[in-house]
Amino acid sequence: MKAKIEVRGRKEWLEIISKTFVDEVEERRSRAKIYLTPESLVVEIDADDLAALRASVNSYLRLLRACVETLEVMEDG
Repeated sequence: MKAKIEVRGRKEWLEIISKTFVDEVEERRSRAKIYLTPESLVVEIDADDLAALRASVNSYLRLLRACVETLEVMEDG
């Protein structure tokens, strides 16, 4: 099973966010590939089953939201 999250926004923010994701090589029920395109940050998730896919998508969405909220606070001072 596969899912794709694509985030568009300010290039400098996308570059900062992409650096917060750490690639860990472990045996898991889901795997993710994170990369930057010229227009967006992409998270591609591959999972063994629906429960693992849902859990992984939720985790990445929460992390992305936390990163964006942190950058907004930092920018506003």
